[in-house]
Amino acid sequence: MPKSREPLKNEKRARTFYEHGMDGLTLALSIADAEEDKALRKVDKHRQTQEPVSRSGRQHRKSDKTSKLEKAKAMIAQQRARLKKEKAKSRKERSKRGEARASMARVTIPGPSGATPRKKVTFA
Repeated sequence: MPKSREPLKNEKRARTFYEHGMDGLTLALSIADAEEDKALRKVDKHRQTQEPVSRSGRQHRKSDKTSKLEKAKAMIAQQRARLKKEKAKSRKERSKRGEARASMARVTIPGPSGATPRKKVTFA
């Protein structure tokens, strides 16, 4: 038995021609039809939709919860802003009171060189 040898890269391969061109054409058409049918089945699978379940009640409750949450957050933010303003106001008042006390203290406190003269001590 003679071995069939594979053609090398640089050698030419033998070409096969169809005598009847219609055979290849019909084969290609049948393959194309089969592939198209597969693709259409996939598309139909994805297009099949179920009737939507009415979730209006559930969504309404959810929106109620979110609205309550938003209200609570707004109330907390309002309280924080109010407390921040009060804190700043009290800080300003405290600093004003401190300045007034300091100016009054300077006026009312007598210095060390008051009415009594110091005694001098001499060593002989």
